[in-house]
Amino acid sequence: MENDHKEIVKNEDNRKSKYEVHIKYDKKILKTFAKFSNRVRHPLATSYMLGIGIMLFALPFVNHDIKLAGVIVCYVMGPILILLALFRHNISVLMMKDSPEMRVGEDIIYQFGNTGVQVKKSGEIEHMGNYKKIYRLWEDEKHFYIGMNEDDLLVLPKDSFEEGDVQTFRDFITDKSRCIFTWQPTRIDHIIKWKLFQFQTRNERKIKDMKDMKDMKDKDV
Repeated sequence: MENDHKEIVKNEDNRKSKYEVHIKYDKKILKTFAKFSNRVRHPLATSYMLGIGIMLFALPFVNHDIKLAGVIVCYVMGPILILLALFRHNISVLMMKDSPEMRVGEDIIYQFGNTGVQVKKSGEIEHMGNYKKIYRLWEDEKHFYIGMNEDDLLVLPKDSFEEGDVQTFRDFITDKSRCIFTWQPTRIDHIIKWKLFQFQTRNERKIKDMKDMKDMKDKDV
């Protein structure tokens, strides 16, 4: 009886939430999802569309030998590509709102316990998987993004944590899952600082590798 009681207590402790994130699936969270997805999966698509659109629109002004049909194509396709680039995220949100998988207006609670991740919605609790299912954790200034089960992406606003310290969440997830962590800033100044840091780190690594190779050659001699 005592062992059974200990086992029950242990199971309850494992299921107890260390972190709990309350989210309402509204237009704002969908736009955040779309921006992040586009930024990570197709980071240069917006720049390409905008660049090609501007070049097409400007081409008839530069080359006066283009025939009328070509001019019409440039004046039609150029603005279309420019608009697609500028409103890419909004278009993604409109497409997601029509998807049956996206229940706009639904309240969702993500629970992170000792052994895995649960989601509570419509009064029901669904086990999403253990921490080994998490393959990557991204973070920007206002959100965490968790990739798990190959095709699930959890968007967790930092100001929506109802339980647990948001400052320790990154270490908790990486310790539990051993997943890859990526800092993915959105602010221009943070992006510049991060790129400079990466550049400096790569240079320092190259210098160290060259020094190690030189030391090995000196030893051989």
